[in-house]
Amino acid sequence: MAFIDTKIEEWMAQQIALESNPRRVELLKKGLGHGTLEFLRTIWYPTIGSLDHLYPEWEIRDLNNKYRYIDLAYMPYGAKGCLEIHGYRSHARDIGCRGLKICA
Repeated sequence: MAFIDTKIEEWMAQQIALESNPRRVELLKKGLGHGTLEFLRTIWYPTIGSLDHLYPEWEIRDLNNKYRYIDLAYMPYGAKGCLEIHGYRSHARDIGCRGLKICA
């Protein structure tokens, strides 16, 4: 197992252990999508060097006051940022050629 994979597993275990929201715990236990994992392995960790202040499957309220879960929230020192990874599992799986506007 690669060093980054060990770091991600430890980080996810810590996120699950510290979470009190049952819905978020359920999402975390399902694991991260392929796109999110690849983003963490190839972009985030090599660039930032840490998973500190990064929260997967973070619950937010949208403009209609409904709950949503964003792929990654980055919240260092009171700042807030959102990272949405459009991977195959969450978006592309259900798109046909009409959704991609490539059909004649």
